[in-house]
Amino acid sequence: MDYSKIKLIIWDLDETFWKGILSEGPIVPIQKNINLLSSLTDHGIVNSICSKNDYEQTISKLKELQVNDLFVFKSIDWTPKGQRISKLIKDMGLRPVNCLFIDDNVVNLNEAKFYEKDLMIAEPSIIPELKAFLDATPPSDLIHKRLKNYQVLEKKQAAKEEASDNLAFLYSSDTRVEIHRDCMEHIERISELVTRTNQLNYTKVRSSKEEIEALCKDGNVDTGYVTVRDHFGDYGIVGFFAVKDHHCLHFLFSCRTIGQGVEQYVYATLGHPLLEVKGEVVNPVTKDGAPAWINQNIITQDAKKEKSHMKIILKGACDLKVMSEYLQTDNVIEEFTYTGKQKGNWIEHQNHSINFLQWSFLSDTVKQELLDECIFNDEEMFDTSIYDDDIAIIFVSTMIEPNLGIYRRKKDGLEIAFGEYLYPLTDPSNWDQYINGEIFNAQNKFTKEWLEDFSKKYEFVGHLSPEQILNQAKELLKKVNPHTKVCYMLGSEMPFEKNTQKNYEGRHLVYKAINDLFREYAKQEDRLLLIDFNTIIRGQQDFTNNINHFHRRVYYEIASKANEYIGSVTGEKLEQKSKLYLWRKDLIDRIGSTGFFQTKVWNIIRKPYIILKKIF
Repeated sequence: MDYSKIKLIIWDLDETFWKGILSEGPIVPIQKNINLLSSLTDHGIVNSICSKNDYEQTISKLKELQVNDLFVFKSIDWTPKGQRISKLIKDMGLRPVNCLFIDDNVVNLNEAKFYEKDLMIAEPSIIPELKAFLDATPPSDLIHKRLKNYQVLEKKQAAKEEASDNLAFLYSSDTRVEIHRDCMEHIERISELVTRTNQLNYTKVRSSKEEIEALCKDGNVDTGYVTVRDHFGDYGIVGFFAVKDHHCLHFLFSCRTIGQGVEQYVYATLGHPLLEVKGEVVNPVTKDGAPAWINQNIITQDAKKEKSHMKIILKGACDLKVMSEYLQTDNVIEEFTYTGKQKGNWIEHQNHSINFLQWSFLSDTVKQELLDECIFNDEEMFDTSIYDDDIAIIFVSTMIEPNLGIYRRKKDGLEIAFGEYLYPLTDPSNWDQYINGEIFNAQNKFTKEWLEDFSKKYEFVGHLSPEQILNQAKELLKKVNPHTKVCYMLGSEMPFEKNTQKNYEGRHLVYKAINDLFREYAKQEDRLLLIDFNTIIRGQQDFTNNINHFHRRVYYEIASKANEYIGSVTGEKLEQKSKLYLWRKDLIDRIGSTGFFQTKVWNIIRKPYIILKKIF
C-alpha cells in the first residue's frame, strides 16, 4: 500500500478505533490510536468515520475522548456501510484511490470495495505500519489547514442538503471568485496544486516548480491563480491557469471547489481558450457563460426582473406534458399533443422537427394544400411560439424524432412527418390495418381511396438518422432568436425489457447514438442544453408501458433539472409542486384511472396527506 497517496482515512470505531462495542457496554480507548489521529492531522491527512452506532451516543463518547473535532463528515447510523462510504467520498470531493477505510469486519471492507473498487481497505493490524510511515515523514500541516478546509466543506454540505434545491443553495452561498496575477508570491502553493490536483486537473501536465516559475515570468504566457470564498468560509488559493496563444497549458482546481462552478466561471472569464482535456475530469467546462450565482453583484435586480418575464416553451409529447404538471407559472407556453376540434384526431406530429422547422415559414396557399391533401393535419398545428422574440428557453424532445415516418411531396419536394415509420402510409399492405386501427392511426378515419390518393402525391423516404436529428437541432438554433436557449430531452439507453412493440425494438441503441452526438455538440454550443433521462432512470421499475413512458418520480426529477435551467437562464425559478403531490399522483396512477377507485383511496389517505403537506 502506498501511504503517500492517502488524503483521507475512514475509521470504523467498535473494535477498531477503540476496544469494545459502544452499544453493548463500556468501551476501552486505545491511546495509540488517539495519538495517531493527531499525527495524521499534522501530516495533512483528514480523518472521517463510518460506524454502525447510535449517533448521539457516539458523538458524546468522541467528545469525552476529546477527538470529535479531529473527525469530519462523520457517518454514524445502522445502515450498510458501502453506499455510505461512497457518498462520503463524493461529498468530500475526493477520489477513492486516495482514501483508506479501516475496519475489523472483512464483510464491511469488501462491501465498501464493491461500491468503490479503487478504495484502499485494511484491517486494524495495519495501524502500526501506518504509524511507522508517519514517524518517518515530516509533518506538513501543523496548523491543520486541510482539516479546517474540510470542516468548512462539511458545514456547506449540510446546508446544501437542507436547501430546497441545488440552484437555490448556490445562489444563497454568495460565492466570490477572484483571479490574481502575482503568481511568484505564491509559487509554493501553486506548485503544490499542480503536483497534487487530479479530479479537476484538465491538462494533467505535472510541471516542476522551476518550470512553473518560468511560465509565470514569461511575458507571452498569461498565468493566474484563483481564490474562492463564500459565507461558509475562505478557501484560499484553489486554482491555477497558464494560457499561451489562447491555448491552455495549465488549467486546474482543487477538489474543494467541486460543484461550485468555479472552473466554468474562470474558463468563461478567460474567453474560452482552447483546452485539450487529458484523462477524466469530474466537471467538464463548456462554452457557456459564467455561472450567474458567482459574484452575483454583477447582475442587477432590474436585469433579473426583465429576464424573468421572458417566456418558456415546452414543446413535445408525454415526456414534457407530465413534467409540466410539476411546474406552475404564467409565462410557460405548452405545445403538446392535442385533439383536433374538427376531426377529433390526435395531433402530435406538429412537434417533429421536419414539421415545425418549416411550417411557420410556408405561404397560406401551401398550408391550405397540406390541409386538403393530408387528413391527419389540422389548422392549429401551424401555430407555434418558438420563433417569438421573448422566448428565454425552449424544451423539446429527441424521442419523437426517430419514430415518425417522413413523406416527400412529389411535385415540389416538401417533406412532412407523420405516423410510425415502420408502417408507411404509401405501402398498400398496411392499408387495411390503418383503416381498422390495428396500426396506430392517431384516430384518423383513413379510407382506401384517400390512401391511394396520398400515395400518388407523396413518397415515403424513411425516418431521420441520428446525424440528421442533430442537424435539425442545429437548424433550430439558427432560426430561433439568438438569445434563446434550446434544451433537448435525451431518451433512455436502458432497454425496456417488457417491450412488445416492433417499432420500439432496439430503440435504446438509437437513443444512445443520438445522445452521444448531442452530448458532444453541447460541449461547443453554449445555447444547447441537455436533460438526460439516463441520469434519472434507476432500473426497469421506472418504466411503465414502453421505453418513452416512466413513473412519476422520473418526471419529477426531470422537472427539477428543467427548473434549474430556467433559473439560470431567467434568473428566477418556477414554483414547483411538492413531492407529496408526486406521491399522491403516483399512487393514483398505480391504483387505476377509474373515478371510483381514485375517490375511495383518496378519502382514505386525504387526512394524513393534508397533515404531511402542512409539515413539508
